Amino acid sequence: MYDESLVKTFVAARLGAVVEPGMSAAQHDIHEALGLQLAVLDRLVDGGERLAGWKVGLTSGARRDVMGKGFRPFGYLLESRTLASGDVLGHDRIRSCYLEPELCLVLGAPLRGDVDPATARSAVRGVAPAFELNEVRLSGGADDPTTIADGLGNWGIVVGPEAPVRAGLTDVTVDLWHDDTLVARRTPGAAMDDPYLSLSRLCALLHRYGRGLEAGQRVITGSFCNQSVSGPGTWRAAFSDVGEVTVRFA
Repeated sequence: MYDESLVKTFVAARLGAVVEPGMSAAQHDIHEALGLQLAVLDRLVDGGERLAGWKVGLTSGARRDVMGKGFRPFGYLLESRTLASGDVLGHDRIRSCYLEPELCLVLGAPLRGDVDPATARSAVRGVAPAFELNEVRLSGGADDPTTIADGLGNWGIVVGPEAPVRAGLTDVTVDLWHDDTLVARRTPGAAMDDPYLSLSRLCALLHRYGRGLEAGQRVITGSFCNQSVSGPGTWRAAFSDVGEVTVRFA
């Protein structure tokens, strides 16, 4: 269904290879780009990778609804790129690294089909503090089909200890620290989709491609802020009433 050379390009890029400039999925519409992303995921799984969960994109700030009202593209998360809080990561492993504090919903039960936010929340086992680590691998803006096909730029995630499921997650405040310096404090409020709404939208969109969510999978639901990582150092995000997550770049 998809050009074999294009699938191989996205697989190679996700695994760290430098690919030739100009390779893109620009000829696809957004739904074809999501299908291409899943084809790449399947190829990675066939090669020994394991699916760890999903990210929900375009859930916060001014870019919500830029691709259609209520449309929130997904990206896949790999088990080999899922780190625990406190882990050390070589800075040179990620090209043009961007770090985003996010909340991570951990599924305690399978979730499939067109479900409402209350049903989505009932399948959640816990809420964890997390970082998403993104990298710029291929050309294309945040809402470009190439970026969608490339898993929305995800490199991996760092996940802290789970906290109990609770309401009001958009009212959580995060303090982001780089070493001993507070670099950002954010409380998204109405500027971010409710994470349980994001989970329900993800479930419905995956269902369109014949897929669903499984127990144990993790879902990150939107960036509180975004910081470029330009060298070694320790990053810590403290989420009010949820917990903390740290990662050190060496």
